[in-house]
Amino acid sequence: MMVRIEPVTRIEGHMAITLVIEENKVRNVQVNIIEPPRLFEKFMEGKPAEEAIRIAERICGICYVAHGLASVKALESAWNISPPETAIKLRRLLHSGGYIHSHALHLALLTLPDILCPGEGIVGLVKKYPQLCKKAIFIRKFGQEITEVIGGRPIHPSSIVPGGMAKPLSAEAREFLLKKGKEVLKTATELVDFIFDIYEKHELLNMYPEDPTYYMGFVKNGLHETYDAKLHIMNPKGEIVNVFDGSRYVDYVAEDALPYSFVKHPYLRINGEKYRVGTLARINLAEKFGVPIADKYLAMLRSIVGRPAHNVGAYNLARAVELIASIEKALELLEDNQILSKDIRVQVRPKAGVGVGIVEAPRGVLIHHYEINDEGIMRKVNLIVATQQNIPSLENEIFHAANNLLSKGVELTRIEQKLETIVRAYDPCLSCATHLVKLKIVESRKKELT
Repeated sequence: MMVRIEPVTRIEGHMAITLVIEENKVRNVQVNIIEPPRLFEKFMEGKPAEEAIRIAERICGICYVAHGLASVKALESAWNISPPETAIKLRRLLHSGGYIHSHALHLALLTLPDILCPGEGIVGLVKKYPQLCKKAIFIRKFGQEITEVIGGRPIHPSSIVPGGMAKPLSAEAREFLLKKGKEVLKTATELVDFIFDIYEKHELLNMYPEDPTYYMGFVKNGLHETYDAKLHIMNPKGEIVNVFDGSRYVDYVAEDALPYSFVKHPYLRINGEKYRVGTLARINLAEKFGVPIADKYLAMLRSIVGRPAHNVGAYNLARAVELIASIEKALELLEDNQILSKDIRVQVRPKAGVGVGIVEAPRGVLIHHYEINDEGIMRKVNLIVATQQNIPSLENEIFHAANNLLSKGVELTRIEQKLETIVRAYDPCLSCATHLVKLKIVESRKKELT
């Protein structure tokens, strides 16, 4: 018998999961990223370097801000450019908008249907919880409004340029975002309170596996950071074992190409171990957010899952806390009068160089690595995105979860549902348009169940 989940909605892209089962035990798991090669690295090679940002933003329909920021940081690294302080603040505000948009979308519309109306999807959620959906859309819209005001348009922003930003923030636009942001923060706390309540009431973390792993991400002076910091690696015991500048990532992270996937599998050079990135890594690494409401929720989260947290379901709760932090940090930036300064750009002259640009995208560490020749042309490009770094851990968790459920005699249809929730906890971003997961259960390496 072949069992397929076709399609599983509420993830970004094409994925296939193959379980090889022998004698009622899972012997092998493959997460097959069947999204065909998109060749963005090759698209960028041979182009003038200043075009890299616009191309990079089109890699993803969700994380376009993060790709734009990683790209411009790589160019500025190669050309030894330091943007004005106001430009950095505008970029941070833009980045917060990307987080608000992405996290609100995932929490309410991709995750909650599994909890509140299993099997009914977004349509069931809208019918049964219309006010909840309206709140999520209201919050997400604010993220898009930040992107439109600061970035020039709500998707694929045009204002990120080498040397700074292309346009300043007006006083009128600031007042609009400040007023709207305060309303959104109130609505977001209501949504996050609801999420924490249902997780505790229904003991939802019990449905997810524990997977002690290494974690990698930004942290600055103990504070949660998403735009610029040294990378830190934490071991499963919660100990920081490496701290390094992102330009040296190749000394710490290696990639394997596997025959069953179009996505390369990264691992730590120091020990060959898998590691995780994203919301769970960031809340494990940071002592605090440095903003009051998010820090209150962080304390609540740690009282539930501890630190370091290894439960896969904690990704969703960490995402909720980061949503609050992103709104609070956006308001802090908007209240800073310096953000209205017109000093937002320095002159740039393309030249030969090698640059690495890294940001924390909503789903985790995002790396852009460029080599540019003396004519300002991109000679070589390497990208490492968050989701590919999490795939080895995802395979491990599916393996153990499936075996655990099989040993308890759980029906295959229920196993499928459980494995889907694990996949969605990571919020994998495999493409910007199509949503598809297939699950294939195979009895042996030679014979599929039919």
